[in-house]
Amino acid sequence: MTADDDETLRFLCMGDNHGDVTSLERVLDGTDGEEFDFVIHVGDITNAWFDGVDEGREQLEAITPQFEALNERGELLYIWGNRDGAIGPERPFQDYDLPGTFIPEDDVITVAGETFTQDLELVEDDTILVNHYWYPELLDHFAGKAYFSGHIHTGRYKNKSLNTAFLYRTADHGADALLGAYFVVEIAPDGAWQIDFRNIGKVRKGICPRHQALGVQFVPDYWRKDCQFCYDEDDFYSEVARSALYGLGTVLEEADVEEVVEFAASSYGATPPSFESKLRSFLEERAQEK
Repeated sequence: MTADDDETLRFLCMGDNHGDVTSLERVLDGTDGEEFDFVIHVGDITNAWFDGVDEGREQLEAITPQFEALNERGELLYIWGNRDGAIGPERPFQDYDLPGTFIPEDDVITVAGETFTQDLELVEDDTILVNHYWYPELLDHFAGKAYFSGHIHTGRYKNKSLNTAFLYRTADHGADALLGAYFVVEIAPDGAWQIDFRNIGKVRKGICPRHQALGVQFVPDYWRKDCQFCYDEDDFYSEVARSALYGLGTVLEEADVEEVVEFAASSYGATPPSFESKLRSFLEERAQEK
C-alpha cells in the first residue's frame, strides 16, 4: 500500500516485545492477509538491558525473520528502546541491519510520503512522532499527525496519541511474564482515528469513569481495577499537572498555581468537586519540594 492524502492511512502498531519471538508470531498470525501502509515498532525490541548485549544480539537474530515478514505487510519503521541500550553513549545495536527503516533520533525521515521523527521539537502538522518514552501531556496537546510510544507497559489512547502497552512483558521485575497486545490504527483524511485493539494474551481495555479524562487504558487483565490512577491518585494529578503546564508553556517553578488549576479545570470539563482543591494541593506540595 502507498500513502495518499485522499485515502485513509492504515498502521499496524506494536512495541516492547523484549526479545520475545512468540508475540511477534502472534501479530503475524493475527494480521495474515492484511495490508498496511506502515508497520510501527516503538522499541524495546530486545531485552539486552537485563540479559546482556550478547544475548540481545542473539535475540535480534531470532526476530529478524519476523521483522522481514512484517516489512512485507507494510513499510516497517522502528526505533530502539531503553532495553536495547538506547541510553548512554554505547548504543550497541546501531550497526545491526534490521529489516525496515530506522526513525532518526534528531532528524526527520520521509517514507512513502509520510514524515517521521523521534524528536518532539521537529514535529510539524503532518509529522508522525514515534518515540519509546511516553509523554502523557501530548494526549491533549499534540500538534502533529500521530504520536506512537511504548515503555510504560500500560497502554493509553486519546486524541492523536497511542501508547501500545507491550507485546511481551518479561519477568525481570518479579511479576509473571505476560503476552500483551497490538493495535491497528486507521487515520482518515480528516484526521479522525479508528483504533482496533487486538489482545494476544493478558491485556484488557478499560475506561475509568473517575479518570476518563486521561483516555482509554489498556492494562494487565489480572488488575482488580481497569485504571492505574485508581491505584495511585497522585499519578492522576501528576499527569493533569504535566498536561496543564505543557499547555500553558511553562514549568512548575515559574507557574501561577491558580492559573494552572483554572486551565486544567477548563480543559477536562466535568470533574469531581474535589478536583481543583486536590490539584492545588498537589501543585503546592510539589513546588515546595523543588
